[in-house]
Amino acid sequence: MNALPRVDDLTADTTTLLAGAWQRFTSARTSAEFCDGWLALIREKFPDIAQAAILVESNDGQSFVPIAVWPAANTDMARMGGAAQRAMADRRVVVQPCEEPVGLWHVATPITVHERVAGTVVIEASLTTEGSLPALLRELHWGSAWLSNLLGKREHDDARQSAERSLSVLEAVATSLRHERFQQALFDVSNDLRRRFSASRVAIGLIRSGHVRMAALSEAASFEKSSPLVQAYVAAMGECCDLAQTVSTASPADPLSPTYRAHLALLQRSGATRVMSLPVSQQARALAVITLERDHGDTWSEEERRWLDTFAALLAPVVEQRSDAERHSLQRLRDEGRRSLGALMGPRHLVWKACGLLAVLVLALLVFLPVSYRVSAKTVTEGELQRVAAAPFEGFLSTGLVRAGDVVTKGQTLAQLDDHELRVERAKWSSERDQYDNKLREAMAEHDLTAIQVVSAQLKEAQAQLDLLDDKLSRVNIVAPYDGVIVSGDLSQQVGTPVEAGKKLFEIAPLHSYRIILQVDERDIGQVQAGQPGELVISGLAGKPMSFTVARIMPVATAQDGKNFYRVEAKLPHDSPLLLPGMEGVGKIGVGRRKLGWVLLHSLFDWLRLSLWNWGL
Repeated sequence: MNALPRVDDLTADTTTLLAGAWQRFTSARTSAEFCDGWLALIREKFPDIAQAAILVESNDGQSFVPIAVWPAANTDMARMGGAAQRAMADRRVVVQPCEEPVGLWHVATPITVHERVAGTVVIEASLTTEGSLPALLRELHWGSAWLSNLLGKREHDDARQSAERSLSVLEAVATSLRHERFQQALFDVSNDLRRRFSASRVAIGLIRSGHVRMAALSEAASFEKSSPLVQAYVAAMGECCDLAQTVSTASPADPLSPTYRAHLALLQRSGATRVMSLPVSQQARALAVITLERDHGDTWSEEERRWLDTFAALLAPVVEQRSDAERHSLQRLRDEGRRSLGALMGPRHLVWKACGLLAVLVLALLVFLPVSYRVSAKTVTEGELQRVAAAPFEGFLSTGLVRAGDVVTKGQTLAQLDDHELRVERAKWSSERDQYDNKLREAMAEHDLTAIQVVSAQLKEAQAQLDLLDDKLSRVNIVAPYDGVIVSGDLSQQVGTPVEAGKKLFEIAPLHSYRIILQVDERDIGQVQAGQPGELVISGLAGKPMSFTVARIMPVATAQDGKNFYRVEAKLPHDSPLLLPGMEGVGKIGVGRRKLGWVLLHSLFDWLRLSLWNWGL
């Protein structure tokens, strides 16, 4: 590369031009004028500059935009973008030749604020004078401090304004939390906004289910919802909600601006000159609309719009929470129902849809699926016939030979009573009988009719006593009346104890001839009828169900464990050698086919009907 020429001393004309540039620079009122003046100073010192630009960070922080250009913005400036990007990316001064046209150089210097690149100065110059490049770099190095101070001050001013705006917004939001009732809080918010923005009137409307409801009107503690003015406010708020954006218009309307019919109608109704409505949204869902009116013609400044947008963003969760908190029970139920229905019918929510489909299938099965319904009951086996072996007379137990559960045969001795006293008494009456027989013979020999009659009667009495004692002695052994099993009775521990005449000693049931006794709950007895089939499972014979048929329903209930049960008798079609009296189990009586839902829930519904009847409902 050829050596660059040296820069000559400034001439008088140049000094005059610099003085004018300094005047522009020092008297600048805006950042753009300041940067234009700064570029003019650089340009007057270095005539070789063909074009220059100052790029600063945009408000959204996503890109860099020009704040000052020279001589004017044109497409040729695009060729300086590479140098500017390298300077900002590498955070250093970049000097590189221009590819086309040849002979030009691009010089870019980053502008840093608080160790952060906030912009860049990019210059396109020929640099034909010797020593112009070092002088230009030196000038940019020292002069960029002005730009750094400018951008730092801008950031400081923006931060201060943002802090002040946030503080005032928080104060306004705190007004909405001050009162217990949300209606009063919105009324205070509307009055605060009216004073803060010099508005003639501020209205706030709440949105529920797509409908706008007027909630508060500044300086109006109450208002008639059906009045034309309120309806105009509601229409304007609905227009803002439909557009989902801030709406601002004036009267008369600007021909170049969009036409908002509801807002223009509101201006005509209220007599204001300017109106603005902004939506209060949460997660893309409009919750409220704030409408502000002005009687004077001042437009809404950018700072005021920014304040209102911030306020609306912070007010949205307050509106949602307070509105939800003040819902009554029916609204809560309706909202939850709509939310659940939306989850089922709308997009996404696959789990909700699967659960809903499963619930529908279960409900369909409960309502339409018929199943066999059986009434369950505790069951016990009893002998079809039962005989009682009782004590034939008073005496003492001599021997107990069997106990409950023993199988006996007909005529088998079950127990014995002590016959000692009976034999002694029999011997006594046998002796007296012989005496009366001898006396009768003597009276007959003497032909004493009176004595014959008396002695004959005494002889008959003695004979009768003997016959009675013989009968008792014949029943000293208590025997089984038929082949069977001892159902109850155990005298092995009562030998020698006295027994009364007629006392039950044993119960005997015949073998292989039984009947089934079911204890059916009173709530299910209405379903049971004679002749219905069923199955029985004995606890000791689980896995071997036996069929039976209902034979008889006893119309008398018995109380057991706090419940009432009816005795139902059933018969087995065939005698089973495995059954024994006293066996317990569970029997189920088939009463027909019922819907699955009725089978599962009829007990609950019966209890509910009875409870409602008991409560007088």
